[in-house]
Amino acid sequence: MLSEVDKRIIVGFAMALVLLVITIFFSYRNMSQLRNVTLEVTHTHDVLFRIEEIYSQLLEIESNKRGFLLYHDQSFDEAKLAGIETIYLHLDTLRDLIGGNGAQTQRFDTLQRLISQRIALSQDIVNDSLAPRVPSRSTDYSLRGKRLTDAIKRIAGEMKNDERDLLNGKMRLVNASHRQFYQLYVAFGLVILLIFIFVVYIIRARVQERIATEDFLRRRSDEIKDLYDNAPCGYHSVDGDGNFIEINNTLLSWLGYSKDEVLHKMNFSDFLSENEKEVFLDNFDRFKAEGVASSVEFEMLRKDGTTFPIILNATAVYDGRGGFVKDRATIFDISLRKEAEDKARFLNAEMEAFSYSVSHDLRAPLRSIDSYTKIIAEEYRDKFDDEGQRLINTVLKNSARMARLIDDLLDFSRVGRKELIKSSFSMKLLVQSVLEEMEIGANDASKAINNQIDLDAWGDKSTLRQVWHNLISNAVKYSSKTPRTEIDFGSYADPSGHIFFIRDHGVGFDMAYYDKLFGVFQRLHSSREYDGTGVGLALTQRIVTKHGGEIWAESQPNQGSTFYFSLPLKD
Repeated sequence: MLSEVDKRIIVGFAMALVLLVITIFFSYRNMSQLRNVTLEVTHTHDVLFRIEEIYSQLLEIESNKRGFLLYHDQSFDEAKLAGIETIYLHLDTLRDLIGGNGAQTQRFDTLQRLISQRIALSQDIVNDSLAPRVPSRSTDYSLRGKRLTDAIKRIAGEMKNDERDLLNGKMRLVNASHRQFYQLYVAFGLVILLIFIFVVYIIRARVQERIATEDFLRRRSDEIKDLYDNAPCGYHSVDGDGNFIEINNTLLSWLGYSKDEVLHKMNFSDFLSENEKEVFLDNFDRFKAEGVASSVEFEMLRKDGTTFPIILNATAVYDGRGGFVKDRATIFDISLRKEAEDKARFLNAEMEAFSYSVSHDLRAPLRSIDSYTKIIAEEYRDKFDDEGQRLINTVLKNSARMARLIDDLLDFSRVGRKELIKSSFSMKLLVQSVLEEMEIGANDASKAINNQIDLDAWGDKSTLRQVWHNLISNAVKYSSKTPRTEIDFGSYADPSGHIFFIRDHGVGFDMAYYDKLFGVFQRLHSSREYDGTGVGLALTQRIVTKHGGEIWAESQPNQGSTFYFSLPLKD
């Protein structure tokens, strides 16, 4: 689409072109008029010339006649006859020249008649001179000759004056036309000059704008190039054979090579170990066909022989026919992440080992406390008053709570070590199985269960069973003070995977304390109100996270809670 400036330039050139065409048209018309006037001037001069020649020849005939009368020399008579012939030739030509002018034609006819009479008179005079017995009529001839000559002279003068008048009139019209043309020419020239100045101004402004734009684009291009070359990640492109055709300075600095050493000379596989080279070559053709590679990890070789871990993401670029041209790839050095992961794995292993050891070490004295307290309660029951019995029961109750806490800690530590064995299964049936195992819903009129789950799951069935066990236990527990326990189950699809949820209508909680919800030993309600160890939701979150999903909750005090968790689709 043309810009406003381009439109103005085109309009300016169009106007100048129109004016130029008009100028050329008027120039052509003026030249045509000038050519016509030139022809007419030539015509007039020719007419005048013929008239002058006729009159001159007439005088020459008269002179030859007199010479013949005086000297009786035959040459004068011959010259006279030649003159007469010449006059008639000029008369014929003159008739053609003035053929389109009615007034001139009438004068011509009169002139021709008078000339014929004058020539005939001259011949009569010659004939009389040759017959001496004829009485002399010289006086009569002279009067007639003079009248005819004066008439001829007058008619010739009228014809010449008329031709000059016609010529002068045309010259005046032509001169007026020339003046108009020159005025128009000057006006058009000034307009064209102004248009030219305007167009030059617009073009100059356009050129300056384009220069400014090119400068801006150059600076932006330099910035983009600088961003490409010095980004905190590696950028590169390879061709269909895996040879480098583009690479940024960051990746070069990591590898220890110069651009001249790499571009069009080295293959991506040259920077991989033998095992990973085979993996790359086996998967490169598939990448060219699919067009995407996400989060692929390699160990790259530096020039000095050392290696560093990277993660690669790439997209393919195709031509108009779908042929692979190159890839656009980003590389991140994940050395620090790998070190952090190794350290985290070590610390987790230490923590899990410690938790497992502590849990096992706590079981022995706890069993002793529980056993001896039961013995005392049974064998010395009669010796305790009510307060003593209360204290004994408190010890037994807390020892049982401590045992559950140790079991939860053991489960929590085992989740970190347990390998997930994933499969596809019906989540609805799994929930139904847990409900039956917990003896909830089937023969209990105080509990209303609505299981509307209609999506399958992909995950480790045994650990997800633990998830539902914990969530259902909480729903029942925190709904225990309501007249009737109502629990709803459901599911829906999401771009991230399948979402499952459980909703109760119990006591709920304040979302202001949401950050504590999934913490170990964190409780939002007093243990005197609701029994529990504070490990269940932390364990549930750990299982879901290990599956690659997320868990979250929504609640309001005294209006129940809804717990959601997501599971990714099959890998």
